[in-house]
Amino acid sequence: MADSDETPHAGRNDGVPTASADASQRDDTAAAVREAIASAGVGTEDLSADLAAIDGISDVIVRDGVASVEISLPVPSQTLRDQLAMDVVAAAESVAGVESADIDFQASAADPRERIDMLPGVKNVVAVASGKGGVGKSTIAANLAVALADAGAAVGLLDADVYGPNAPTLLGLDERRPNATSDDEMVPREAYGVRTMSMEFITGEDDPIIWRGPLVDEFIKQLFGDVQWGKLDYLIVDLPPGTGDAHLSLVQHFPVAGAVIVTTPQEVAVDDAARGLVGFARHDTPVLGIVENMAGFECPDCESLHDIFGTGGADDLADQFDVPVLGRIPLEPALGSMDDDGDSGRPPGIDVPLVGRLELPRTYEERTQDNRAPPLACRTDGGAAREQLRITASRIAARLNEAAVTFRK
Repeated sequence: MADSDETPHAGRNDGVPTASADASQRDDTAAAVREAIASAGVGTEDLSADLAAIDGISDVIVRDGVASVEISLPVPSQTLRDQLAMDVVAAAESVAGVESADIDFQASAADPRERIDMLPGVKNVVAVASGKGGVGKSTIAANLAVALADAGAAVGLLDADVYGPNAPTLLGLDERRPNATSDDEMVPREAYGVRTMSMEFITGEDDPIIWRGPLVDEFIKQLFGDVQWGKLDYLIVDLPPGTGDAHLSLVQHFPVAGAVIVTTPQEVAVDDAARGLVGFARHDTPVLGIVENMAGFECPDCESLHDIFGTGGADDLADQFDVPVLGRIPLEPALGSMDDDGDSGRPPGIDVPLVGRLELPRTYEERTQDNRAPPLACRTDGGAAREQLRITASRIAARLNEAAVTFRK
C-alpha cells in the first residue's frame, strides 16, 4: 500500500518536537540557568559564600518559559531573601528561553555526613565561642538558634557554659528538671522552636559550679550523649569564655562543623578572641567567621551613632585570619526600670529590645508565683540589632554549607 500524505511516517514529526526532545531542551535550559547563577556569583557578597558552589541551588525546573529555582538554605533574613531572589531572577532571565523566574526558599542544611554514635541525627555541630567574658556570646548564640529555627531549620541549643549557664533565662525556660525517656536519656526543653539543654536544668538555681577539668570533660560528653536531641540541622553549642576544658572536650570528641567567634570592637576583646580562633584552627575546626557585638550605639535622643567600644576590631581580626565578618550587632540598651508598683501580674524586670522582657525575681516567692510569664526570646522587634542577627544567621548557614560541601569533596 502506497503512503499517502495523511499517513504518518516512522521517525518523522514534520518539524514538531517530540516529548523526549522537549524534555531534553528543558533540561538544557535548566542547566544553563544553573550556570548563569554560578557565573554571576550570587550570594558571594551577601552570604560570604557562592550560592552555587555551596550546593545552595537544590532544583531548577524550566517549563513554558518560567524557571522555578529552589534555594536549599535557611535564610531567616527577609532583606537577604529579597536580594538573593533578585540576583537569581536576573541571572535566570539572562538565559535564552527563560521569560521569568520563581524563587522558593527551603531550610535544608548541607550535611557533611560525618556521624558519631552520640549524635546520630545531628547534621552540623556549631560552636559559638569568645576568648573573653562579657561580650554577649550567650545572647548571640540564643538569637542565632532562634533565627535559624524561624527559617524552618531543626535547631538545638546546648548551653555548655558550665560555669555560667544563661540559656534558660534567655529563652524563658523556668522549669528545672528535664524529662527523661525509658532509656534514661534527658529530653531537651523547647522554646521558640529550639530544643535546649543547659547545666542550669541540672544544678540548683543558686549553686556555684566549681569543677576540675576531668569533670568538665565528662559532663560535656553527657550533655551530648545522654540527651535525646533527635534529628537536627544545627546544634548550636554555647561555650564558656576562654580556651579551656570545655573547648578541648568539644573538638576532641565531636565533629564540629564550624566555629563562630564573638567579640566586641575594643582591642582587649579582639586579642582574646584571636586566641580562641587560633585554638580552633589548631584542632582543624573551620572558623566560619566573626560576629562583632555591641558595634555602635544609636542615641535614642539625638539619633547619632556612638562607637562606645571603638571600631575596626573585627575587621582587623578578619584580615589577620582571612575569615569574614559575619555580622555587626549594634548595642541595644535595656529600656525601662524595675517595676515597683505592686502589680502582681508584672514581676520585677527590665525590657530589653533584643530579647524582650527579662524578669529579675529577687525572692523565692517571686520565682515560683503562678502568674510569672517567661521572658520573650528575640522574636520581638529588636530594630537594627534583630535584623543584623537574622542576616548573621543566614551567613553562618551559608558558611556551614560551604564547609559541608568541602568536607564531602
